[in-house]
Amino acid sequence: MNAYALPACSIRFGLFAIVLSSVFCANLFAESAGFRQSIDGYPCGYACKTPRPGDEIFLVSTRCLPGGCGWELPVEKIQVSQYLPGEGWVSIDWETFTQSSSPGGLTSIYVHGNWMSSYWAERRGWEMYHEVTRNLSMDQKIRHVMWSWPTQEEPKPLQTVRQHAVRADDDAYYLASYLMTIPTEEQVSISAFSLGSRVAMGACHLMAGGSLRGRVLPEHETNVHGYRVAMFSAGVTYSAIYPTGRNGQALDVIDRMYSAFNSADKILRFYRMASQRKGDEAAGSIGFSLAYDQRQKVEQVNAANILGKEHSWDNVVCAYCLMERARDYLQWKEI
Repeated sequence: MNAYALPACSIRFGLFAIVLSSVFCANLFAESAGFRQSIDGYPCGYACKTPRPGDEIFLVSTRCLPGGCGWELPVEKIQVSQYLPGEGWVSIDWETFTQSSSPGGLTSIYVHGNWMSSYWAERRGWEMYHEVTRNLSMDQKIRHVMWSWPTQEEPKPLQTVRQHAVRADDDAYYLASYLMTIPTEEQVSISAFSLGSRVAMGACHLMAGGSLRGRVLPEHETNVHGYRVAMFSAGVTYSAIYPTGRNGQALDVIDRMYSAFNSADKILRFYRMASQRKGDEAAGSIGFSLAYDQRQKVEQVNAANILGKEHSWDNVVCAYCLMERARDYLQWKEI
């Protein structure tokens, strides 16, 4: 046998492994940008810019705001636009947005996942709006907030994913700062996909008095109802909301939470590459680890047989049974 045959083979295998790893990294926490209809003809992914009469639609963007080190972040510089039928998006200032009342006492907030441009963040926001309001009584008006944060695709995918994970904690502070401005008697629901779940859980943790990357919120009142939350393929560590986890106080301000995870998700299997913690796994892959007294607040379902191996928002939004159950939470129905 040629003495160099085995090393050459090893080199080829090593190069193959690097390429394969790069493929997975390039898709880590990325949302599919396609559009689908469900198999049974049920309309899904409906991104039409047509709000119901009386509803309010807002696009809140932190894409131009800094993150990183620093005790406080410039919350007052968050960019806000309101969608007005016949006019389109109209910019309004932060103070006007936060001091105005919702039309029906119900606010829905949607946080998108990774590698979303401004265009796709808006489109996902419209899709979720139509899902949240599906079968909702026309007498119940809603304020829907699309949370657009900087997760656009960039070179060096693995490095970018890790940077976005850190940025998610910054946006948790921005989101929590917004939650502080909502009247305490308002019914508030929060939905998130993939890495957006890290933003949502971090915000709830901060609202409960927790600390995240050295930041805490100023003294504030908490919502009298608590928040209703729906997570899909959550890109956050499975131990995040355990009492000793990094977002361990989140459930203190949550009334009820629904989490659809996917044990077959071929992307979330590599979550530890993003978290850089040996043996770490995503809640979107194995479910959240919960203490005994936390389980009454959280409903978890393994949707692998529905979602398959793809890490795709399209599959989620087209899964009628998942969205139907999520609406029970997001519309504040009796559970």
